[in-house]
Amino acid sequence: MDFFDALVRYETNLWNHLDDAVRHAGAPGLATLSALRVVDRFAPAGRVQELRDELRITVGAASKLVDRLEREGLAVRHPHPTDRRSSLIALTAAGETVLTRGTQAMADALADHLAGQDLTEVTSLLARLDRSLSGAPVVTAEAIR
Repeated sequence: MDFFDALVRYETNLWNHLDDAVRHAGAPGLATLSALRVVDRFAPAGRVQELRDELRITVGAASKLVDRLEREGLAVRHPHPTDRRSSLIALTAAGETVLTRGTQAMADALADHLAGQDLTEVTSLLARLDRSLSGAPVVTAEAIR
């Protein structure tokens, strides 16, 4: 339990630190920046499904997130050329600008914070731990009782 508590505390502190850094640079918060990074990574064929998968949120939450990105002028939906039920999501020029600004601020803050750490090893460990839970059944409170 100590590992879990320490990991959650660190994740929360790191999130807050990076969120402050990107906002100070004039970019939207880390949640929005994370969404923009996913849209950019899957361009030009990103869909709500990629946001759902990458951010590990529900389809409804991902759809609302895209609605918000559109309202803020950071992304736009285009009709999917072969699937009428789906849309493709693209960054606008404003979205690309804040993505660049926010990503640089995030990279600078991480570099300052993690200077001297072996990030390859840590990243590999975290990815391996994450993969071990991907697809694992969700344990509910009822199952524990």
